[in-house]
Amino acid sequence: MALFRDAVLNFLFPKKKELMAIEALPPYKLAALIPPAGLKGKEGFLALFDYAHPLTKEIVWEIKYRGNRVLADKVGEILFERVSGLLTKNKQLKETGAILLVPVPISDRRRFERGYNQTELLTQAIKKFDTGALLKHLPIGLIKTFHTESQTRTSGRKERLENLRTSMKVMNPQKVAGRIVVVIDDVATTGATFIEAKRALREARAKKIICLALAH
Repeated sequence: MALFRDAVLNFLFPKKKELMAIEALPPYKLAALIPPAGLKGKEGFLALFDYAHPLTKEIVWEIKYRGNRVLADKVGEILFERVSGLLTKNKQLKETGAILLVPVPISDRRRFERGYNQTELLTQAIKKFDTGALLKHLPIGLIKTFHTESQTRTSGRKERLENLRTSMKVMNPQKVAGRIVVVIDDVATTGATFIEAKRALREARAKKIICLALAH
């Protein structure tokens, strides 16, 4: 179904030459073209790329609004390298067994509108490169309990936090209890989405939560 939809979209709206050139780049070359945004601290999350860069915005837009699986796979490989690097550096994490890989959820309404969850495209791509079974993919580990306005329509960290408050829950708490969870999002701005995801995962007694965004 996804392949058919992509074929129809590409026929009706042919890809620009610039986009085709981006899709043809190996992941390491793509990563070299974009300034990093690897921040961590009070925000409590890591991010790969600087969202202010035009190429980052193009990639995010393609994945989020066109379901571009070619680009999702390319950045998925980069995301997997970052995740595996984090786990390799931390011996304690590496020795715990398979780590849970969870996408930030979207509401049923948003999924109906788009036909997919863009962060699931990213986690699916990450899992493709996990040949050593380091990660256990839980595509609906977190679910959205009600529809919320797009974070782009809110102003300021306080309003973003309030917009998302209690909007997520863990689907099967028994699968999360005592486990290390890696949460993936496409764009993180204030960290409000990750804060809500952490709240739900902590209520389900997750042992440790690592939040990683494609862009910030």
